[in-house]
Amino acid sequence: MSLTAIREQIKTILSGVSGIGVVHNYQRVTTGDWGKFLNQFQDPDGRINTWIITRTATPERWLTNRKYIRVYEFLIRGQYGLEDNEATELRFQDLIEHACDAFRNKSTLNGACETIAPEFGSLSGLAGLQVKLVEDRRFGGVLCHYCELKLGAQVTETRS
Repeated sequence: MSLTAIREQIKTILSGVSGIGVVHNYQRVTTGDWGKFLNQFQDPDGRINTWIITRTATPERWLTNRKYIRVYEFLIRGQYGLEDNEATELRFQDLIEHACDAFRNKSTLNGACETIAPEFGSLSGLAGLQVKLVEDRRFGGVLCHYCELKLGAQVTETRS
């Protein structure tokens, strides 16, 4: 039950949602060509449709002098090109709900963690994917729908 395995399962589950677009399992940055950078976030139709996964915190508690519990806390940022005459807000809101459903049905992230209903940390008492923010923002000069989703993955480990 490692950070790498958990991150990969989050990407796998999110990528399995129909219409989700491009999923990156780390925060992308550019130091060069802006056009190439933006291409990394476009779906096959050329629309910004991307989801970015990053870890934000990992609180830890000791159970005994050998066993401890960690909660990996993740932030998933979603961005979807806004087009009013296509009612893209409705599609984006549906994508968020479908993502929540996908994680609700994978409560151990395919065995990568014990639970996505952590006992402590900033997501204590919450279960599954949490919708923290939905608004419109500019991304690379493109007006997009934007969301922030949070997920906690709890594991118990033994010190070596």
